[in-house]
Amino acid sequence: MTDVELPYLTEGYLGPQSKFEPYGMYCISHPDPVIHSNTNKLEIVIGINDKVKFLVKFKQMEPKREINQCVFSQMMGDKLHFSIAVSEVGFYKFEIYALPSDEAGPNMINVYNYLLNIKTIDTYVEPYPKQYPLWKQEGCFVFEPIMLPKGINYPVRFKYFIPHAIDVQIKVGEDWNQLQQSEPGIYDGFVDFTRGYQPGTKVRLNVKSGRSNKYDILLEYTL
Repeated sequence: MTDVELPYLTEGYLGPQSKFEPYGMYCISHPDPVIHSNTNKLEIVIGINDKVKFLVKFKQMEPKREINQCVFSQMMGDKLHFSIAVSEVGFYKFEIYALPSDEAGPNMINVYNYLLNIKTIDTYVEPYPKQYPLWKQEGCFVFEPIMLPKGINYPVRFKYFIPHAIDVQIKVGEDWNQLQQSEPGIYDGFVDFTRGYQPGTKVRLNVKSGRSNKYDILLEYTL
């Protein structure tokens, strides 16, 4: 295998930073911070011993730009799942920031940095849905769909893990579609897209948790 010349990065940038282990975090899927990928869609999984607040930054290196919409973040139990999908080959920086849930402070700490070398585009991708703050705060997880393709015109199954929910609805434009609880915390159901919704229509995951009579938006897809 021919060695690939990596782009310049400051010393100490790659891999775990000083607070990664003290915050109880550890690598599960990719212990090597340099990832050479033959696919443009992959998942990075980080383990946590204690609950943390977290955010990510995703940066294309050439041209230089931040494209956080290419990452979908979610939590299941003691694991953080980061789904990544890009539409161009090249190098990308993936930065994870965190703070213990019981620690106050407006700024999260950079805890781990990856360098991704995407060598092949083998999968068609759409932008991930917009994630609202409660999505990560509540520790939610999407089984399907993680993306909605453009021009969709067939029934689609929606399945989520949403703790503390008492009512879960998929709102397509002005049409409401209730999901049913199939097991504790799991909400499931089909939404019919054969009605011919216009491009740009918003598809929102609306959840009522009992805190109020209002629905909170957790995710927003765009047709």
